[in-house]
Amino acid sequence: MNSSGGSGVRPTTGGRLEGVEGLRAIAAGSVLVYHTWIIAAPSGAWADAGPLTSLLPDLSFGVVLFFTLSGFLLYRPFVAGLLGHRPRPQFARYLRNRFLRIAPAYIVILLSAALVLRHVLVRDETGELYSGGVGNATELLGMVFLVQHYSPSTVLTGIGPAWSLAAEVVFYALLPLLVLAGAALARGDASRTRRRWAALAPPMAVLALGLAGKAVAAYAVPPVSPYAGWNADWHSVIERSFLCHADLFAFGMALAVLKVETEQGGVMLHRLTRPALAILVAAGYVVTAQATGVEHHLTYSPWNTVMAVVFAGVLALVVLPTRSGRQPLVTRVLETRGLVAVGVVSYSVFLWHEPLIRTARDAGVTFDGTKGFAANVLLVSAVTLLLAALTYRYVERPALLRKQRVRDPGEVPREQVQAAP
Repeated sequence: MNSSGGSGVRPTTGGRLEGVEGLRAIAAGSVLVYHTWIIAAPSGAWADAGPLTSLLPDLSFGVVLFFTLSGFLLYRPFVAGLLGHRPRPQFARYLRNRFLRIAPAYIVILLSAALVLRHVLVRDETGELYSGGVGNATELLGMVFLVQHYSPSTVLTGIGPAWSLAAEVVFYALLPLLVLAGAALARGDASRTRRRWAALAPPMAVLALGLAGKAVAAYAVPPVSPYAGWNADWHSVIERSFLCHADLFAFGMALAVLKVETEQGGVMLHRLTRPALAILVAAGYVVTAQATGVEHHLTYSPWNTVMAVVFAGVLALVVLPTRSGRQPLVTRVLETRGLVAVGVVSYSVFLWHEPLIRTARDAGVTFDGTKGFAANVLLVSAVTLLLAALTYRYVERPALLRKQRVRDPGEVPREQVQAAP
């Protein structure tokens, strides 16, 4: 196992799924570069990055990768219980661990951004978003508890990317109920086939919920213009909610079932599985990129569902075994020291970067143009990684060390440390 160098950027536990930190690094880095591109330039113009410009909008799909990772990593321990391989993990322990994973760092970074940097998103009297400090204690408290996204007057306020964290929290809370429903389907002396269907029922339910939420956002509470989900209205509340993004967790959850079955010998992968997955990933992304623009991303567009399939395919190439037993090339790449180090602190990177971009722009230390964009990425990355490493060392890591460990197959308890933000 490759470990990251330097104090404060090592995983809190030794056992983990190889390649996952690397994927988290890519997800967080993608979102950082995307926000630097659209926010950092003093003129407000999106930089021309030459031939790479057409690819930059797709970096926002890093959030979809985070959702896919969460579905896989958090559901997998419960799959082992549903399939009858191990006792089901305790829900109270699971929820406590989830709190320790996300709350301490989020609260520290939110308060720093709102009260020190004074660069979080707030809405003015007309409902327009702008970056500034929070002078209202009630509004700040709503941001702390991630409930601001449930009102048109405050939706999307706070740390900009943290709307996705609010969706994650709903998934965390809903997962035990989904597991109980699956357990009810598998109760008694169920056959192996019935247990598999019971384990697949929660991801199918989440997929149906997300597709229904997308339909509600598109037709029942439509936007003022296509894909306008960033306004002070009820459409934006729905579009930024778990209801509209639940399907993005589903394919990672389904992969968790396949992963456990391969570990337990219940499923043998065909020799063409990996080539087929690679073709699926490539074709899915190319078709989505051709069919969508930045306005489609992270909205009620079903192309986001397609990207969740693509990322589940990527994750499958990383975590599923090869017929030779050797570590896949993609996993070896993701296990390089730099990617692992960034992956370990990726949660703090995700939360810190946007307030820091806005702070740097207003301080006059960012630049316009192609070369300016490259300089902005380097500046934002350096400062963000420094603060993320400090946050991990002094906030995240102490909290993670208080987590209660659960013994499940395949070093599963460590994956709860790895779960996306």
